Amino acid sequence: MTFGYFFLLVAILFSPCLCHNVSAQESNLKDGSALYSIGFGYEWMSDAYSSHGFALDVRARFYMSGRLFCELMGHWGTHEGSKNVLQKGKPFDVDDERNTLLGAVGPGYEIFQNENQTFDIYIKGLVGYGIRSSRFDDYQITGSEDGHVTLGCDKKKKGIAAVVGLGMDTRFKRWTLTPSVDVFYIGNEWNVVTMISFGFFL
Repeated sequence: MTFGYFFLLVAILFSPCLCHNVSAQESNLKDGSALYSIGFGYEWMSDAYSSHGFALDVRARFYMSGRLFCELMGHWGTHEGSKNVLQKGKPFDVDDERNTLLGAVGPGYEIFQNENQTFDIYIKGLVGYGIRSSRFDDYQITGSEDGHVTLGCDKKKKGIAAVVGLGMDTRFKRWTLTPSVDVFYIGNEWNVVTMISFGFFL
């Protein structure tokens, strides 16, 4: 079901490219143009048991000027890991699986760009709706070297999501390469995502 929602977001984000009118020249593509991109990266989740994580984004930016844009974003992040604890004095692995899914929209602005707009640094702030689900083995410490394990705990939080991001675009004609860092707030938890995105101007 999670993948179904994600691919629905993909379809919504990319459907405008089917009817978009190419009206800008390659030497100055931003003003009045749209940038569609897909990104892959690492997602750090504040309550996860380990550092393992993966994230996938799809984005559509619609430029209202050479610097100002509106962005639509669909995001999916996942974590699967474990940690070693003590139960009744013996080592025990507790498992952890967490997922985030959200859609968000908001403005962005290029705070720096070179003269021919082939390189820029941008900031953005988005709001939307998200779901954060967790399945994990809960560990409660009961002594200085021991604890109690509860297997198969489930939590799901839904609600308003917020995204604040910083990134750098490098353009090669119509193609873009973008390293970025985004901070997500969803389900009373903070996630940090580092990502590399590949885009194309239409």
